[in-house]
Amino acid sequence: MLDFVRVALSRVRSAFAIAREDDDFTRELASHVELATQENIRRGMAPGEARRQACLRLGGMTQLREDHRALRGLPWFASVLQDVRYAWRVLRKSPGFTLIAVFTLALGIAANAVVFAALNAFILRPLDVPRPESLYSIHRTFDDAANESYPDYVDLRDRNRTFEDLAAYTFQFVGFDTGHNPARAWGVAVSGNYFDVLGIQPHRGRLFHASDEHGPNSAPYIVLGYAYWHGHFQDDPNVVGRTVQLNKHPFTIVGVAPPEFRGTLLFFNPDFFVPIVNQEQLQSGNLLIC
Repeated sequence: MLDFVRVALSRVRSAFAIAREDDDFTRELASHVELATQENIRRGMAPGEARRQACLRLGGMTQLREDHRALRGLPWFASVLQDVRYAWRVLRKSPGFTLIAVFTLALGIAANAVVFAALNAFILRPLDVPRPESLYSIHRTFDDAANESYPDYVDLRDRNRTFEDLAAYTFQFVGFDTGHNPARAWGVAVSGNYFDVLGIQPHRGRLFHASDEHGPNSAPYIVLGYAYWHGHFQDDPNVVGRTVQLNKHPFTIVGVAPPEFRGTLLFFNPDFFVPIVNQEQLQSGNLLIC
């Protein structure tokens, strides 16, 4: 790494040294032209004709500079530097074009960033859970509704002979009130065995388990997502044990999920996790019986 830095710095210094040489050569050419012009004037030529003849005698100024650069081996960095200087002069002369160009570049960079984020989420980055290759999602295929009902889940879980265990989840959009500045939050209501099935350990406090469930609305507990804890509770270590309101129903914070855990969907980062048996408190209607 140090060798690479030394080489890079050496090339930068070399590029600037060559740029200085180029300026020196330009000044030297100008001096030769001036001397030849004065000589022609002494011979009786008019000043304008004297300078033209001096330039013709030396050859094209631009061609001489290009030949000098070629003989000297001007590196790519110096050429890029010259292009940047020229582009900067053009952009300064056309501010409207500059704004359009900058906006177009920003739009292109943003589009590429979105595409890479989606590619990273869906293809490159695996689920941040132990043994992600052993996870499967079960869906219905005989109708448009891919989700299962909670009674179907319970039946599948109890009759399961294929998988180690089955867990369920559903999305929840709630009003989240910590006592000041209520806000909307997205989370998931999950079966009591959810964290055990995934093999997740808490970052702080504890997680809820199947043993915490004793029927509908029997487990008013909440586990905060790490990002939500960081952003809305400022990493407060004493958050465990506090009571918050979800849709005006009290839930006790029992723990915080680990930083790397974002649920089982790559494109969704839940703000919180609550037991699915308390789902009726979070939305109208009881989905546990249908």
